[in-house]
Amino acid sequence: MKSKKLLMITQNFYPELGSAANRMKMLFKQFTNESVITHVLTTEPSYPNLELYQDQSYFDDEAVNRYENERIIRMHMIFEKQNKNLFVRLMYYIEQYVRVRYYIFKHKHDYDYIYVTSPNIFIAWATLFMKKAKRPDYILEIRDLWPDSVNGIKGINLKLTWPLLKRLEKLMYQRADKIVINHQGFRQHIQQMLNKDKPIEFIPNSVSAEERFIEEKYKDFHVIYTGNIGYAQDVNHLIELFNGLNDNQVHITAIVYGVKAPKFRKAVQHLDYVTLKPAMSRKQCLKEISKHHIALSILNENETFLNVLPGKIVDALGVNTLPVTNIGGKMAEDIHAFQIGFAEKKATPEILLDQILMYRDSPSYFEDQLKNVRQYRQQFLNWETNIKKLMSFLKE
Repeated sequence: MKSKKLLMITQNFYPELGSAANRMKMLFKQFTNESVITHVLTTEPSYPNLELYQDQSYFDDEAVNRYENERIIRMHMIFEKQNKNLFVRLMYYIEQYVRVRYYIFKHKHDYDYIYVTSPNIFIAWATLFMKKAKRPDYILEIRDLWPDSVNGIKGINLKLTWPLLKRLEKLMYQRADKIVINHQGFRQHIQQMLNKDKPIEFIPNSVSAEERFIEEKYKDFHVIYTGNIGYAQDVNHLIELFNGLNDNQVHITAIVYGVKAPKFRKAVQHLDYVTLKPAMSRKQCLKEISKHHIALSILNENETFLNVLPGKIVDALGVNTLPVTNIGGKMAEDIHAFQIGFAEKKATPEILLDQILMYRDSPSYFEDQLKNVRQYRQQFLNWETNIKKLMSFLKE
């Protein structure tokens, strides 16, 4: 039987840091393991910055490296995504839009499936707005609700362009043949914008067998925060919580990057119980998380942000560490129902601090929930299981 061919189009891909790039890497590996000939159209790694990837140690997965320049096609961009000049950044996305459209125009008949992810929205628009024929199948993966998530950032006003952006969002959903979501909370939003029923499948961020590290925990109780501190994260709440933990002699580790990371580092670097570490590869970071007892996820108090599924939570559960977070939505319901950490929508730093101290001071309570984490991970966050579910969805 002839193998199916699939094109993944994504802004974020290995070896970039962050849950988006990791999800795309895992999909690529799992599709390939399922004998699907998979190509990736992406850009040079640049998140959180281009210079980071001059260090070849980030290219640490030989199972993916072997496909560089063969099945992994990286667009060499003229403009810079991380440029502080908004006009230059806009030109970057326009250039990306044009390059993606050109590639699809040349190669669309080479594939059985075209799998495009959003954000960023320009890639999805470039892919779906030129869709005409019934083949190949166009699958749209939604990892964030755009433009709602952008509108939730303080200082950004989309009032004048909002009607147009919402119209384009609606058209994007309607042009896709099938839709994949990584959070159940997106389903109703998307269904309300469709003019007819369309297949929608929930495939959460998951953890592969090779990533399920169970490192020995530090002897003293340790809390960790990893990843981006940007517009979606509440840096002030995070600083306040770090101060509270420090006052209670709780060891805290931070491995951070992002636009607000300098403000965070400056505010906590003098604290006695805080250890700041530089950005590291995903494998190293997961091992570090696994040594800690608690992993934090603190988002801005905006409905769009608080109802998502942060990659930090999946990573924590994947390596046997309890998440403590201020999110709501379906993941918060799961955390409460399965007793696998603590989640309370818009929880204040004081509430989060009290819960962390309860875990520290009640070892049996902590250990009971840690057992639940292992069961939950195996049942719901297993890439090897979830990829088969996704493959069945594509073939329907």
